[in-house]
Amino acid sequence: MAWRLCVMAMALVLLPAVGMSQARRYGDVSYAQPGDCSVITRLNPANPFAYLFRAHCEQSNARMKQSIARIMGRPQPSAKVLDVPAHGTEHAKRYGVACMGGLVMLRIENGWVQALDGDHRYYTCRAR
Repeated sequence: MAWRLCVMAMALVLLPAVGMSQARRYGDVSYAQPGDCSVITRLNPANPFAYLFRAHCEQSNARMKQSIARIMGRPQPSAKVLDVPAHGTEHAKRYGVACMGGLVMLRIENGWVQALDGDHRYYTCRAR
């Protein structure tokens, strides 16, 4: 009986410590999802080199995605990330090209087709 009381007392003593260890600390930062290179320019609007860092980030992400796709036997993304009008906007309707889910799509008679580069890699985009 005494050992049960001892275990319950120990649990009550350690319970606040477990809760405190999982609390957010002052200064914790929530980072964007891996692969979101647009955060570089969004968080550093006055930095003239932010666009270079974003381009480098996008190229390294594309190389990593190409390697993974090659290993798994899937289609590979292009190394270029294009600025394309978002799907449903006036510019997308006028020009027949839209960014849908991060992919560049071209309008055809009865639907959409995915845009490919010269090496048959699909273009990725950031919506404007």
